[in-house]
Amino acid sequence: MSTTTLATGIIAVAALAVVIFLSVSANRKRKAIEDVPPAMRPAYSDEQLETKIFERYQAWGLIMTLFFAVFFPVYYFNESNRLEAETQDFFVASVVRGGDNYTQFCSKCHGPEAKGGAAPSPYGKGTWPAPNLTTIAKRYEDNKNITDIEVFVRTTIERGRPGTPMPTWGAGFGGSLNDQQIDDMVNWILANQVDEVQEATAASNMTGEQLFQGNCAKCHGENLEGVVGPALTNVFGKHNDDTILAILRNGIYVPTGAMMPPWQNGYMYQDSRYDDDALRRIVQYLKSRQTGAATDEASADPAPQATEA
Repeated sequence: MSTTTLATGIIAVAALAVVIFLSVSANRKRKAIEDVPPAMRPAYSDEQLETKIFERYQAWGLIMTLFFAVFFPVYYFNESNRLEAETQDFFVASVVRGGDNYTQFCSKCHGPEAKGGAAPSPYGKGTWPAPNLTTIAKRYEDNKNITDIEVFVRTTIERGRPGTPMPTWGAGFGGSLNDQQIDDMVNWILANQVDEVQEATAASNMTGEQLFQGNCAKCHGENLEGVVGPALTNVFGKHNDDTILAILRNGIYVPTGAMMPPWQNGYMYQDSRYDDDALRRIVQYLKSRQTGAATDEASADPAPQATEA
């Protein structure tokens, strides 16, 4: 028997006892004087006030004290369970609404099961990859730039990804969804996370150019000329090899929603994840395509520091 059922039973028994007592007392003491207005009835005698009436009040005071001595502890110890169940019910309802919102607004690009897909490129050429949303928590758990997955997901939905097909959804940033709808979608995405992602690979069958063209060219241009991302034709004038490698590992994320994906964590539909061997081939390819002077000491712009993977 749950504590809620027990508390309800105690209240019901006490209420029934009060009704029975009042009914019996009223029937026993009903006299002709009941037809006399209360203000004109004789008052209780001192003997009655100091014995029967006083004792009756004491008895009821004792009964009520015992009742609340049992009721309040039972109610208190059950309150945490009640609140937990209510919170769980609220979360479940939010996830259900979030699933409906996802199907309506997001499934066209990210797929019906949120495992990734593609959207038309805003630059009129081919498609733009839409990432797998079921592996976000696992892929970013060790990322140096993203420390709170829930905030990251909410910010991305609210503000979109400037320069990509990912639109701004938050009403506070010019989108069409209110805070409740955003919260519901965040809850749905986080409730559908999986723990397994493919291991980072060296992609040994691919050259640095192939890796760049397959993963980086959509943002930085096939000739490093820059599209939504900056031109990379003189990137070594600002960063050295280690800093560029760290950017490829950890990406770049700012609260406005602009983001350089961390290629060691994966991004695309197939969750492409690359280890240092693959990323270094991209670094060497970038170095071979520089039009400006490269320097090993360059590191003018702030960027994540390289660490061994």
